[in-house]
Amino acid sequence: MRLLSWNVQGLGKPRTVGRLRDFLRDINPSIVFLIETKLQTDEMMKVRKRCGFPNGVEVGSRGRSGGLCLGWRDGCQISLRSFSVRHIDFMVFDDGSGQWWRCTGFYGAPEG
Repeated sequence: MRLLSWNVQGLGKPRTVGRLRDFLRDINPSIVFLIETKLQTDEMMKVRKRCGFPNGVEVGSRGRSGGLCLGWRDGCQISLRSFSVRHIDFMVFDDGSGQWWRCTGFYGAPEG
């Protein structure tokens, strides 16, 4: 199982979405956590599905900043624990070990 976390710094342009889709196809992660999408929830859901991740949760941006997306492919067992404008916390079942492990993806604004 591969998990990719990436600060995409905005997905507002079709060319950027196409490049993301191609990159994810090459890397082939089972789970992807995208940071700073700068998209609202409904827009990000469309991008996630277009990139081949039918399952997920999105946290919309505030204006033109922030935005988070967790996407996973069919066959992954994910249990969402909590989320906010700064994090998504979830559990993943590892078929290899037969155990659950916890992952928290977060985005911290560059302020004190």
